[in-house]
Amino acid sequence: MNADSSDICQQLECWFENPAGQYLLRRERELVAKLLEQVFGYHLLQLGITRQHGLALDSALNHKIYAAATPAADIGLVTQADSLPFANDSIDVAVLHHSIDFAENPHQLLREVQRVVAAQGHIIILGFNPWSVFGLGATLRGLYPGSFWGQAAPMSVRRLRDWLHLLGSEVRAVGYTFATPPVGQGRAYRWLARCDSFVTRHNWPLGGAYVLHAQKQVVPLTPTRLRWESSVGNRLMGLGVAKPVPSPRGVEVAA
Repeated sequence: MNADSSDICQQLECWFENPAGQYLLRRERELVAKLLEQVFGYHLLQLGITRQHGLALDSALNHKIYAAATPAADIGLVTQADSLPFANDSIDVAVLHHSIDFAENPHQLLREVQRVVAAQGHIIILGFNPWSVFGLGATLRGLYPGSFWGQAAPMSVRRLRDWLHLLGSEVRAVGYTFATPPVGQGRAYRWLARCDSFVTRHNWPLGGAYVLHAQKQVVPLTPTRLRWESSVGNRLMGLGVAKPVPSPRGVEVAA
């Protein structure tokens, strides 16, 4: 994250507490929930610059790790997103909640996520769409001194798809939402919400935010990777799941 990531975090968390932010958060949770219904695994890792907005609260995955660069009540792991303390291929699902938008080195962040996600594991990325009305508005708001939007560098879905492909992951689906952020109240708010629901339902690429689902492809283990694992294995967190092994009496027991 940038040097003033703590200040950005606080401002973005405050933005998510306002009506537009709350609306977007609800939409994002709905889209993520639909994706996680099709995902199987044990370990889920959520990374993001915010600390108070879990997106997989109702997921059936047993072990959820919420990580951020600064501590908070709901954060189980304080770490930099581009240097994760996990062994290779140890995470089944990684959810990136707008962490790409504010990353100092987004390509390094993606490489690190690609490393820790298991083969055939899933990467879910939530980001702001720069080619949208909301994205253009955020760019203009970023011109004001002290605005956290000035620290954002949203990445287009097309560019993100290319980067993921080069790293060894393939995009399975992209969902868009937040095309017409509801503002005001009463009839105007309801009308804008209906318009946004229409765009979200038909998945038009006009939304101010997107949810991208990619899957890591199987790659052969190389000697270079083995040497790296040997040198840093002692300082990484292993997240293995107990496996059955034969007992002396021929009955399988957990290792």
